[in-house]
Amino acid sequence: MPSSDFVDSHVAFLYASQTGNAESICYNIYETAVQRGFNATYNVLDDYAKFGFSELRTIVFVVSTTGDGDPPDNSARFWRILRKATRSDKHAYAHLRYAILGLGDTNYSNFCNTAQRLDKQLEEAGARTFYKKGLADDATGMEEVVEPWIDGLWAALSQVAKCKGDSDAAETVEAEKDVEAEKDVEEAAEALAELNVEAADNATSTEGSVEPAPHEVQPLVLDFRPMAQTPSITNVARVTAPVCTATYEDTPVEPHSPDFPPWSAELISSHPSDPSLTPFLATIASSTQMTAPEALKRTLLIDLELPSSASHVDGQWRAGDAFNIYAPNHAPLVRALLDRLQISNSDAHKHVRLTKRNPSIELPAHLQRFSNTSSSIYDILVWSVDLCAHPRKPLLRALAEYCNEKADRERLLFICSRQGLKTFEALRNQTPTVLDVLHAFPSCVPPVERLIELLPPLAPRSYSICNAPGGNVWKIAFNVVEYELTLDVFSLDEEKGAQSVRVSRRGVCTPWLEQLAQTQEKPQILVAKRPNINAFHLPTTSDLKPDPRPVIMIGPGTGVAPFIGFLEQRAHELQLHPQSSPFMWLLFGCRDATLDYLFKSDIQAHVDSNVLTRLSACFSRNAGSFTSAGKYVQDALLANQNEFAELMLQKNAVLFVCGDAKGMGKDVNDTVARILCNYVEQHPEFVRPLLQALPESKLPVDLEAKVLTAPQALQVLMVWSSENRYVRDLWA
Repeated sequence: MPSSDFVDSHVAFLYASQTGNAESICYNIYETAVQRGFNATYNVLDDYAKFGFSELRTIVFVVSTTGDGDPPDNSARFWRILRKATRSDKHAYAHLRYAILGLGDTNYSNFCNTAQRLDKQLEEAGARTFYKKGLADDATGMEEVVEPWIDGLWAALSQVAKCKGDSDAAETVEAEKDVEAEKDVEEAAEALAELNVEAADNATSTEGSVEPAPHEVQPLVLDFRPMAQTPSITNVARVTAPVCTATYEDTPVEPHSPDFPPWSAELISSHPSDPSLTPFLATIASSTQMTAPEALKRTLLIDLELPSSASHVDGQWRAGDAFNIYAPNHAPLVRALLDRLQISNSDAHKHVRLTKRNPSIELPAHLQRFSNTSSSIYDILVWSVDLCAHPRKPLLRALAEYCNEKADRERLLFICSRQGLKTFEALRNQTPTVLDVLHAFPSCVPPVERLIELLPPLAPRSYSICNAPGGNVWKIAFNVVEYELTLDVFSLDEEKGAQSVRVSRRGVCTPWLEQLAQTQEKPQILVAKRPNINAFHLPTTSDLKPDPRPVIMIGPGTGVAPFIGFLEQRAHELQLHPQSSPFMWLLFGCRDATLDYLFKSDIQAHVDSNVLTRLSACFSRNAGSFTSAGKYVQDALLANQNEFAELMLQKNAVLFVCGDAKGMGKDVNDTVARILCNYVEQHPEFVRPLLQALPESKLPVDLEAKVLTAPQALQVLMVWSSENRYVRDLWA
């Protein structure tokens, strides 16, 4: 709790963000703090040296979690200095008061792990919280936690930090905005019964036809009928003030390659603390479709040729590493959005500079380069902001201010309210682009600079390297993300019966890579090695000999990609040390052995050469001529649970899992915990050492117990994870 004699003159808002959500939320809180009169700054955690982290006294953290409970890439260096400081001095941060808002997803095993770890380490180093920790769950809707947490922050912050302005006045202004929003809907409630009921069919589907409109626009299905029974709304998201001004020049930007950002030279010449992470241009040398034409998913294998100028990564990467690809928004989507915003092609390509409206409020981090470097609105929309990100309430609330028709404004305000939560969730679940959202509210025409500042940054996309070092090539395997959603449309006309509309969706990076790979020339793209935070590397000894511990690899679908690199590395090690023969077990899965068995010939070659000791191939639909080890990889684990448990408990095996987090990753985690419980029930001698290895808990532990409970088994997995014996690379 805050100390009465501790009042700071400055508040730091710090973020760690992988996809841009935490960055956007942190920026919104920072912007509101400045408007309220706090002396505030806003930075990414990895810039700790720039803002003097060790000297800060009052901090608000907004941090997300990526992969298997890992911190975002832009906080990797911060975590190293934090661990170093807290290990050397248990009172290193006794001067610090802090609050943490964590973003996570309960579909992942280690929910909000970054926030939990940060809180624990700061507390152990003497720091104290001045406000309760918030843990927002994307699986149920982050706004349910984020908005109340922000609302309660200001009273707590005013107890530990000075406010130059009138915080009460700021509260009053915001309250007046809420009242105004509620009044708008209250006044419309009577008319909405007539307005919405008669037009309900049109109101739910923003297209009159099932066929998608041109220029990438896809219909949204939104049910606004509950508005007619809603006399008032509450908890409307607050609108933030504009922070950005765009100044145009008459001259167009110079022509440049459409395959990498115009400011790539700036990124390539940057000097990160780890030089191996410096971006560089790589060439798409070849492309192969790995799946049969009739397979459900289209999987490509691409070879990226590394240039001689990328010498900073020579010897600095290993099998299991991943790298980022800087991908653009789809050009037709950008052009359609410009048309929707009523910006001509010539204006879209003119030089533009973005400047601060308020000298006290910094521009969002991903837009700050455009205050010093001229670019074009077109390039900013293509390369800097995410047009496909899940819509958030602050964006929708701000869009309501730019509606020329009252009905559009009322509907947007309703979506942003507590009463419109189901409609908001329906909108998010349809994964619309920002163009789809604007199309759903035809009278909404925001200024482009306002839209740009509201959208999250376009984050690079990450891919595992599926080969071992030994040349100037990185290989990647990926599914091309293009799919359709079938949305049910309600109708007030019973004679029409059930109706549906099909909408198309596409990923940002993979369709673009496929398109580039099909061109005659060999295009270049901007890439950068990712920090391997979770030690997803094949274990080796200090003298680079094969580690004698058994290795178990679970990777269905494209999750097998890094394990192909593992097998290549182990094959090379065995050539140098033929007397070694460590046990390696791969559990792979796909739908159909004849259509989408990825790397089939490579895997079989490693089996034939005894590099791969055991293979369990699972096929959920058709095994063809193969003998399936089970429908799914977790079935193969259960079928061999005694051998698996013996490898983990008696032979100190290392378990790697790679692939989908929400489905496979969670199921495998639960299956491994179940196997542990089953095994120790038959071998109770393992219970005591397992329990003794668990971290201290407030709950009593019976060391004489003869069984392992399910929660204890999950704790064992967390211990193994901390020891790098259970290493996962998971994605949504």
